[in-house]
Amino acid sequence: MMISAETDLNQYLIRLKPLSSYSVYLHMLKAGSVPQENLPFKDRYTIQDLENLSGIKAHTLRIWEKRYGLLNPARAGNNVRYYSPGDLKKILNVAALYRHNYKISGIASLSPEQLAATVRKETLHGFTDDFAVHALKLAMLTFNQALFDQAFNQLLSRKPFGDIFRTVFLPFLNEIGLMWQTETLTIAHEHFLSNLIRQKILFQVEQLQAAATPVTGKVFVLFLPANEVHELGLMYSHYELLLKGYHAVYLGQSVPLEALKGMQPVFPEITYITAFTIQPPEEELRDYLKTVSQSLLRKGKDELWISGRKIQALSPKPKLPGITYLQSPEAFLKKL
Repeated sequence: MMISAETDLNQYLIRLKPLSSYSVYLHMLKAGSVPQENLPFKDRYTIQDLENLSGIKAHTLRIWEKRYGLLNPARAGNNVRYYSPGDLKKILNVAALYRHNYKISGIASLSPEQLAATVRKETLHGFTDDFAVHALKLAMLTFNQALFDQAFNQLLSRKPFGDIFRTVFLPFLNEIGLMWQTETLTIAHEHFLSNLIRQKILFQVEQLQAAATPVTGKVFVLFLPANEVHELGLMYSHYELLLKGYHAVYLGQSVPLEALKGMQPVFPEITYITAFTIQPPEEELRDYLKTVSQSLLRKGKDELWISGRKIQALSPKPKLPGITYLQSPEAFLKKL
């Protein structure tokens, strides 16, 4: 999720327009009297947005719209069709049932109340990862923490937290990162979901810290480089280390190398763990790794395990003493 928070938040706020009533907006939109550039951001969705969020192809949505009257788009002044948040919520529910082998003709015949009730029933009795992602999307789009918690608790009753993070949260975070870049979502949606996931990781970590003491003398220090703020993956690594009984020291975001050196008098051997998502810059990345290998890692004592989007894209990867590149969460678990 490549986000420059300050710049992009400012751009979002500039684009955001006050709206006294959505019904007033919809009336004006249908009348064609609202210029496109003055429309409030994400009070309307294109059919491409609906495709991105539901996974149903745009041409299929158009067929459903024409054949079954499934959606009722409004038209802007440029005659382009736009869909309301209610349309989006409906199509997400439709997509959830369609993937659960319901026929579209049967789905289209349901009233809004019947559609919502059927999704709730399937969620309770046939809960799968697909329904979890459906619930997470609805929770994110409507800023509904209670729905997020319900979906998470359902998942937690079926699988360990680590599996939830790797098989549900991580793919979904990657998906919304792409949708954010294409303006299908706003920065508020991404931050809302990320912070809810952060809360779940912190709760799991706190429980492990309170319940156990390290069973090995090996010490791990987790950090992110200067100006790097994307730490959900690092927080997950912290959870897995504690789960396996390791001594783990979590330093978090934007840690300079000199601060890491200051830990060496305390610990005779350290395995550092980090992840590069937006930092260091491409032109500085190889020099940073070289500096870590030569100036930070004590020969024969310290290591650096490194993952993240920038490392996945780095080719060829420099072969440096003490540095191990991890391409995936599974590689990290195998290394442990």
